Amino acid sequence: MSDFQTAKVKVKQGWLRGSVEDSLKVFKGIPYAAPPVGERRFRAPEDPGAWRGVRDATRYSAASIQHVSDFMPDMARSQYEEDCLYLNVWTPAKAPDAKLPVFMWIHGGGLVAGSGVESVCEGTGFASRKDIVVVTINYRLGFFGFFVHPELTAENSGRGSGNYALLDMRKAAMWIKENIAAFGGDPDNVTIAGQSGGAAAVGTLLVSPMMAGLAKHVSIESGPIFWGFMQPPKRGILEQRGVEFMKDAGCSSIAEMRRKDAWELNDLADKAGFGHGFSFCIDGEFLPDDVTAMMERGEFNDFDVLMGNCSQEFSMSGPEGMAIDKYMSYLETNYPDRAADMKKWYPAQTPQQAAKQAATISSDIMLMGSIRVGQLCAQYGKKAFLWLAVKENENEEGAAFGCPHCAEMPFVFGRVDTGGRNPFAPYKWVKEDYAFMDLIQGYWYNFALTGDPNGKGLAKWDVYNKDFTVIELGNDTHMITSPDAQSKYAYYYGKLINNTHLTPISLGSMPNI
Repeated sequence: MSDFQTAKVKVKQGWLRGSVEDSLKVFKGIPYAAPPVGERRFRAPEDPGAWRGVRDATRYSAASIQHVSDFMPDMARSQYEEDCLYLNVWTPAKAPDAKLPVFMWIHGGGLVAGSGVESVCEGTGFASRKDIVVVTINYRLGFFGFFVHPELTAENSGRGSGNYALLDMRKAAMWIKENIAAFGGDPDNVTIAGQSGGAAAVGTLLVSPMMAGLAKHVSIESGPIFWGFMQPPKRGILEQRGVEFMKDAGCSSIAEMRRKDAWELNDLADKAGFGHGFSFCIDGEFLPDDVTAMMERGEFNDFDVLMGNCSQEFSMSGPEGMAIDKYMSYLETNYPDRAADMKKWYPAQTPQQAAKQAATISSDIMLMGSIRVGQLCAQYGKKAFLWLAVKENENEEGAAFGCPHCAEMPFVFGRVDTGGRNPFAPYKWVKEDYAFMDLIQGYWYNFALTGDPNGKGLAKWDVYNKDFTVIELGNDTHMITSPDAQSKYAYYYGKLINNTHLTPISLGSMPNI
């Protein structure tokens, strides 16, 4: 029996011993960069060190240091540490020369939380059903992923600082390019996918000139970078925050900051709100300019794009719903020029229906970011396939709340009997759910293989070629052509393209995803 058949492979850094799990070979906790600790803190990731002998790759390594609360037991599958630059591989390849498409997953969590070892993105359910190599990664989050300071910028010869998390993602893609052939993957056919905060990150990878040649396709799920709510500020804004934070930390230099205990810094950032105060920025190097401006000029990589969101991304209230008079007032106040149409497009007779429709409005507005990216891809000769997921759980809860944020994830990853009000929650699947998993995995696999989601037995999905070319993914999957849908999309799009503010939620600001 060959080494590969027993889950033993050699990468550039040395030998790895994974595990054989039914039809898969699984490798966990592989370092794709050197630990970003000590002198490497607040720097771009460096090459991982080599090892002698055979490295055990049967256990997950640490996820990024982050705010730790009372997670559901299934979420906390590893410890959280500053030393976190590891990835995991699930491969169904029968031999290392299989050249299977590769699916690299960037987890969500607003770029301040989460990990690539959570059960919801475990690669088993996708890789075992399709001939695809699944890779999940951990990357630096929050303060450690994005801290910026003028001294750091000077240290980098003025080329920029911050965006360490995005550079981690790039480093993981470089590691895949160099090593994935050993696992039966095709280094020239990589799809980088992400959801929520991870999707916003993938949007930056789409435009970054430093990502050229490191992928062929990107999948952006529920986190549009265009007209989204995670727009990168200019570096100078975060540099000033960095100056303020360093004073709070009692440090007078970056050297002192690098010697300070990681958890002490993390807790200070968490207490001050800095975990959410530092984010990716226009650093002048990884992101040379505003993302939307670069998109408008056609300055983005030659990647095929799969992009969309769910139809009720964020709940507007609890089980009590939203008072009808409050809902109607919201429509009349925020959409005075089309209030009658809004009431027709989003009718509600009960508080529960009002809450669901308010969520639908915010999600339809969110979809406009995908629409604009689709337009720009078509304008500059690139392919984009846009989607709106409407699949509800087949129970009363599903009917009441619709298709929420993260709803597509259990189906993409084949996490049978999960996907209640969040992707970790238990939910007993029925035949419609299994059918939807087959549909979604078919589309996602075909896209990873060829850059086109279409395939045998799947409803035709048109490439974006005119306004508004979007597929509705659900129990009755079809291209959206209804006059009402086209009218409301045209209304929202017209407002946004003319820089008119839209208020999608009357109960506070949109959550940071």
